[in-house]
Amino acid sequence: MAELPELTVQGWGPSAARVARVTAGEGGEDGVLELTPDPDLRAVLPKAARRHLARELGWTPRATPPVPVREIRLAPSRLPALTRARFVALLGEDAVADDRQTRLAHAGGKSYLDLLRRRSGDASDAPDAVLSPGSTEDVVAVLRTCSEHGVVVVPFGGGTSVVGGLAGTDVDDRPVVAVDLRRMSAVHAIDVPSSLVTVGPGLRGPALEEALAAEGLTFGHLPQSWEFATMGGYAATRSAGQSSTGVGRFDDLVAGLTLATPSGVLELGSPPASAAGPDLLGLALGSEGTLGVITELRLRVRPAPRTTRYEGWSFRSWAGGLATLQRLARHDLLPDVVRLSDPDETRANLRNAAGVGARALRGSLRAR
Repeated sequence: MAELPELTVQGWGPSAARVARVTAGEGGEDGVLELTPDPDLRAVLPKAARRHLARELGWTPRATPPVPVREIRLAPSRLPALTRARFVALLGEDAVADDRQTRLAHAGGKSYLDLLRRRSGDASDAPDAVLSPGSTEDVVAVLRTCSEHGVVVVPFGGGTSVVGGLAGTDVDDRPVVAVDLRRMSAVHAIDVPSSLVTVGPGLRGPALEEALAAEGLTFGHLPQSWEFATMGGYAATRSAGQSSTGVGRFDDLVAGLTLATPSGVLELGSPPASAAGPDLLGLALGSEGTLGVITELRLRVRPAPRTTRYEGWSFRSWAGGLATLQRLARHDLLPDVVRLSDPDETRANLRNAAGVGARALRGSLRAR
C-alpha cells in the first residue's frame, strides 16, 4: 500500500501546503475535488459562497497567515534524563524522541481551538517526549515505568481528536509523554468464515480496507477522519462514522481487544457472544486512554457490497425531512449512510458546490 499522508501541524489535512478545491469539469461535467497548492481563501471559495459569508456573517476577506512553524513557542522538555534513559533502555534510542519536530507533531488534536492555538504560535500542549513501542509487552513496560517515575501518559493514534483528548498538559506540572502506536499497525489475521479481523491499534482505515478487499470483505466504518484516524483511536473514543446508521458505531463492531495497563494485560471480549456479565469490554471502549492503552483489536467485518448507490433527497422543510427519516427507521429501511441537513447547512452546501449539476440543482430548488 502507498505511504499514507501525515497531518499538518497547523491545519486539517496532509502536511504538504495544499488546500481542497473544486475545479470546474470539462464539457459541462460536474466539478472535481482536488488538492492544490493555493492557500488563498478568496481563490478557494466559490463566489457564491463568499457572497453568502459576507451577507450572513459580515465576513471580509483578509489574510490571516499562521505563525511559521519554526516560530511556534515550545517549552523545553521536562522529562528527567534518568527517566529518558530508562525509556531508551526499554525501547531503543530510535523509539524515544524529544526533538522539536516530533513534539510539535504530537501537540494536541485537531479541534478548531487546537488549530487556532497552534496557528497563533502556541504549542503549550505538546508532550515532553514521544515514545513508539512495538508490542503489547513494550507498552506494559512503558506504563510501569511512567507509574514509577510520575510521568503522565497520552496514547496517540492518528492525532485527529477534537475533544481535547491529546493535550499534553497536567495540572501538577508533571512530565507528559505521548505513546505513539503507529509501529503497531499490522493486520495480524483475517478469519473469513467467522468474519473477524485482528489488527494493531495504529492501523488506519484505508490500510484496513485494502487488506480486507483482497478477501472480498469490508469493515465499513467511515468517520470524517478516516484517512488519518486509527483503529485504537476509534475504540478509545467510541467512534461513530458516516455509515453508522447501517453498520453500527465502532463499539458495535468490536468483538474483543487487548488492554495494556501498568499492572498487566487484560484480554476483553469473548466472541462470538457471551451471556455472562458484567461486560468489561464496554468499559474499555470509550475510555479515552484513562484505563490503559489498547494494543490489539478483534473486529467484525462483512462481505463487501457488490454495488453502491448514493442519492440525494430534498424536502420542503426540516420537519418533513425528519418525519420521513423517522418513518424509515421504524420500518428498518434506513440506508447505511443518512444525513439530514438543516436549512443553514443545506444553503451552505449549495453555495460551495460547483459545476453544471450544482447549478441545475440550485435552479430546481429555487423553482420549487
